[in-house]
Amino acid sequence: MISIVICSVNTHFLTQIKENISTTLGVPYELLVWDNRSSNKGLCEVYNNMAAQARFPYICFIHEDVLMRTNNWGRLLIDIFEQDELVGLIGVAGGKYKSRAFSGWYCGHNDLDCMHLTHRTNGQDHLLSSPVNNTKPVHEVICIDGVFMVCRKTIWERIRFDEVLLKGFHLYDIDFSLRTARVCKNVVIMNLDIVHITANVGDYSDNWVKETIMHHEKRKEMLPAFVKGIATDNLEVHIAKVWMDALKARRISWHYKRKWILNQKLLSKPVLWYPVLKFLLYQPLGLKSIHKLFKK
Repeated sequence: MISIVICSVNTHFLTQIKENISTTLGVPYELLVWDNRSSNKGLCEVYNNMAAQARFPYICFIHEDVLMRTNNWGRLLIDIFEQDELVGLIGVAGGKYKSRAFSGWYCGHNDLDCMHLTHRTNGQDHLLSSPVNNTKPVHEVICIDGVFMVCRKTIWERIRFDEVLLKGFHLYDIDFSLRTARVCKNVVIMNLDIVHITANVGDYSDNWVKETIMHHEKRKEMLPAFVKGIATDNLEVHIAKVWMDALKARRISWHYKRKWILNQKLLSKPVLWYPVLKFLLYQPLGLKSIHKLFKK
């Protein structure tokens, strides 16, 4: 009943998730795996090629470095689709607001960022759960993180991943879910226990910055996008601050830092001058090391 699509680059992780799926999914499934170690195709192309072969009505696009700790999670997903015919895409992390400001899927706001996901780093598990004190099992969102995305096959057939615009490994999830949100409901579920085995929190390098700038400029007519009924006042400035702060310690070249600032006209807003200064100088001046020294 579920076609599971994996783009693989690590045989250990692939073996691990195959065994995990077989013991936890709880419904009939097929596994569609693409070995990307030699071809290095972009995720949009791989996902479209694999989804075209899917025999079942639901398609799960999943990273290979995850483990499920919820039994019968396939039945859980199918029940959500069957109970609400408007739901077309399900994830475990996503945002209710996608800004015009350059950013990833989250906006740094507890009420708008929805997730229930455990990160395993250096053998330690850290549960990321938002909104805090949440009691709702399902939240409608606009964009979804690509670690785990499950959609109706009919939705994929209508929307598809944009392999012409996005040829690498970034923004495929935001782009796909932004477009599905126009024709169906995207939701994040809070009752699926999933562990993401990760050594870092994302590859926020020059390539990510380049792709992010390009994507926002190509899709600007769609942004901002948000779930009906949420308060949107001052979110753009807030998100610009959040993402400059998130990127300040990353190794991003002066060229792309300059484009990030100038393409958004951030210097036209005095409230952003200090965040811009930190974004420019934090990493090259080694301020992180200085902060650690003072903490000691």
